[in-house]
Amino acid sequence: MILIAGSVDNVLKPLMLGRGVDAPMPVILLGALGGMATDGILGMFVGAAILAVGYQIFMRWVDDNPERARQPTASHSVSMTL
Repeated sequence: MILIAGSVDNVLKPLMLGRGVDAPMPVILLGALGGMATDGILGMFVGAAILAVGYQIFMRWVDDNPERARQPTASHSVSMTL
């Protein structure tokens, strides 16, 4: 019974932490599990919050520079000369 309760607890806490956040659920789950592994119960909340904020900052940075992501660089171009 304790094993079932622990498993349900590990799934429900990240789901409840992720409510109202635009970050995908795997990001919240990884943050919660990683935080809990490093700092215990408090780390579960802090880890999920830090990873969600980091994800939002990264996605905003990617959205602000869409032309940079699509431009090929000189090192990736291939020329066929004989």
